[in-house]
Amino acid sequence: MQPLNALTDTDLERLDDFLASDDMPESAMDVATLEGWLTALAIGPRLVMPSAWLPWVWDFEDGREEAVFADSTQANEMLAIIMGLSNRIAETFRRNPRAFEPVFYRRAEWGAAEWCEGFLKATLTFDADAWSALWTMDAFQDPGNTNRSGLITPFLRLGDAEGLEITKKEGDARRWVDAIVPSLLAIDAHWAQQRAEPAAAQAPAPMRRATPKVGRNDACPCGSGRKFKKCCGQSPTLH
Repeated sequence: MQPLNALTDTDLERLDDFLASDDMPESAMDVATLEGWLTALAIGPRLVMPSAWLPWVWDFEDGREEAVFADSTQANEMLAIIMGLSNRIAETFRRNPRAFEPVFYRRAEWGAAEWCEGFLKATLTFDADAWSALWTMDAFQDPGNTNRSGLITPFLRLGDAEGLEITKKEGDARRWVDAIVPSLLAIDAHWAQQRAEPAAAQAPAPMRRATPKVGRNDACPCGSGRKFKKCCGQSPTLH
């Protein structure tokens, strides 16, 4: 694993070139989208494992396409950069959230709109109900409502097609770019304690039988109409 300060913009440029190469799916993320995506995962309600979110890096639309690497060396290098970026974001918010600096602060080609698009996509892909509840608590109503600003507003006004059109019409993009980091800090603070809970506390309680044992020839209690031994009594079974 790379030290937090070992990842450079040159590394990110190499990753960006790889993601934009002809060998990769057209729907692969770019670096700005990737950092927005990883930031939402870092400050969200729970830890999301790389095995769940990595396929979306290669295929931002459906998470189904696969990366194409020239060889194991390239694969290791690109994955190390992605994981290095993920770790740097997570550690920055854990150690000193106010030190976080999005890539679009440093490089114009890594745009805030793409960054916010990646952020929003992550909130819709993982723990969407929890994110939706946060936005509702935030009393956000509409991306065109310029009189009330909520935590989600900067991301919708820059990363959503409809919101971006409104932003262009209003000419207030700078307002929303400047509001991104304060919104991130508030979201991170909202869920920091929940993320810090020990894994054991978040694990489901051991299952205990609440009803009498079902006979193998009895009707399955799941309501399928089949015998228990041919349904949930047959392991594994998915409905």
